[in-house]
Amino acid sequence: MTQPRPLPAFSHPVGPPRGSGRRHWLGVAAGLALAPRLALAQGQAWPNRPVRMIIPAAPGSGMDIVGRTVSRLLQEAWGVPVVVENRVGAGGTIGTDVLAKAARDGYTMGVVNSSSLAISPAMMPNIPYDSLTSFAPLGLGASNDCALGVRADSRFHSVAEVVAAAKAAPGTLTWASAGSGSSTHMAGELFRLTAGVEIVHVPYRGSPPAITDLLGGQVDMTFNTINALIPGIRDGRIRALATTGSGRDPLLPDVPTFAEAGYPAYEASGWIGFVMPAGTPPEIVAEASEAIRRATESDAFREVMATAGMRPRSSTAAEFTAFLPVEIRRWTDVVHRSGAKPD
Repeated sequence: MTQPRPLPAFSHPVGPPRGSGRRHWLGVAAGLALAPRLALAQGQAWPNRPVRMIIPAAPGSGMDIVGRTVSRLLQEAWGVPVVVENRVGAGGTIGTDVLAKAARDGYTMGVVNSSSLAISPAMMPNIPYDSLTSFAPLGLGASNDCALGVRADSRFHSVAEVVAAAKAAPGTLTWASAGSGSSTHMAGELFRLTAGVEIVHVPYRGSPPAITDLLGGQVDMTFNTINALIPGIRDGRIRALATTGSGRDPLLPDVPTFAEAGYPAYEASGWIGFVMPAGTPPEIVAEASEAIRRATESDAFREVMATAGMRPRSSTAAEFTAFLPVEIRRWTDVVHRSGAKPD
């Protein structure tokens, strides 16, 4: 399999990468710039000053890669800085709450995901924002499939072997996730419910420590994002048994999906999208949504997503708005049936 090129380095302020990749970014920027800039009531164009992009996740995470890539494209298209601000903590709910309470003037947007808007609210009844009323959806950006991974020296070579062992000795196998309420947690809980097995969840604070303990033998397996697992898979330390998406992942073409492994109803993809605070002027929401849609459909964005182990997933604001309640109902059901609790 062809090895993808390394990710471009991200820094402040964001701008197009050097070399041949720069042509992709500038081409997309030129396409975005074809649309006239929005004229506000007072006669000024929007945006005419720096735009703040809140990312409620750590640098280098999937949300961060998606957010910074789009920020770079928007900055080139708009001709104003798009300043990334990482606000980390409480499984992304701290930064998401900051985003919900930001000024409604069109100069703050941010990144959300399936955990912050669809999973955490079901697990945390006192969450300080409402997923359906606190935000103006702009559009989806990417989906982030997970995989069931084991050490290369594990006795397990298939999902069927894991299920057989779990049923033979209920409650003895352990699986690590990147944290309670994460998409990796829900992927494991949905598998447990679908397969009818009892395996013990061990939550970590992020993917790196979960993978470290997998390699150290502290846990038997992990449900984790493909972009987090791919370095260990490539260097032969981790074996992927199945992926959680609806189709095989391009980075792991030889690894079956859970549907192919015998569970046709199983699918558990995380997603990443963009919002502004509710109450932002609708003409600005429409303009920002269209700019993000063009960015996420660009070759430059697709190239970064492929390298990072994620799938581009563009949408309109209306499509994202309709998608949210469906996802909330879906993951609320999984949380309630599994009895999943926060740390």
